[in-house]
Amino acid sequence: MFKKLRNPLVVLAVLSLSPVWADSLAVEHDDAITSVTQFDQQLLDANSQDLAMYLSSIRLGDSQKSIDALLGTPYSVEHLTDGIRWDYNVSVPTSSSSFVGCQYRLEFGEDNRLRSADWRKSLCDLLYQQNVSQGSVGSKKQKVETFSLLSDVLFSFNQYQLSASGIRSLDNFVESVVARYQSPVITITGHTDSIGSAEANLRLSKWRAREVGKRFLEKGLLNSQVLIKGLGESSPVVECESEKEDKALIECLAPNRRVEIEIYEAS
Repeated sequence: MFKKLRNPLVVLAVLSLSPVWADSLAVEHDDAITSVTQFDQQLLDANSQDLAMYLSSIRLGDSQKSIDALLGTPYSVEHLTDGIRWDYNVSVPTSSSSFVGCQYRLEFGEDNRLRSADWRKSLCDLLYQQNVSQGSVGSKKQKVETFSLLSDVLFSFNQYQLSASGIRSLDNFVESVVARYQSPVITITGHTDSIGSAEANLRLSKWRAREVGKRFLEKGLLNSQVLIKGLGESSPVVECESEKEDKALIECLAPNRRVEIEIYEAS
């Protein structure tokens, strides 16, 4: 059995309340606040700082050809069973000397028309609306907390219903969040391991994220404050090599089974 950490920056916690601040992360390709001089050179070479200015021109239904002409070649292309996915690195300014390196995803249907467009993280959407689409760069930094909760603590294996102990632990966590924020905006992203089909894992990740989101709604948050996403097995933090799906493999892949919660203050 071989385990390799894909991204050592991810916090794996058993409902730990230790935050990871967005402006303290080292930058690879993940979303993070950084100075221009510190940012990944490949991202700078891709003219990502210019892309943010063109995103407002994109509309659902636009053709691949028109978007390619506007934004250029994406840094990542993934062929889907019913379409294609393009990922772009986009630099969103937060001041005159710093910006957030973000990932913007476009999906096209079989007709080669744009069917969805979304920021990887809701913080990027907020900063884009504040600093780019409104034509100004704000001076106020946004505080962000990110938590990674192990699914094995919240759910039984391959199940999306919260366990009794998972409900108790999660409710304590949710109550602490509600008590510390006046108007939080929360993105909940479910992740799974690679055992089983990709389609089943994608559904499971969405259902688990939805169940976690329900606990926030029951504590008084509005639907508009809680964003639910499921990424299935597409963003592992460890890799495990095994010839068969056994108990050892399940244990090795445990860090990949997680629910990530990103929180920032909207007011």
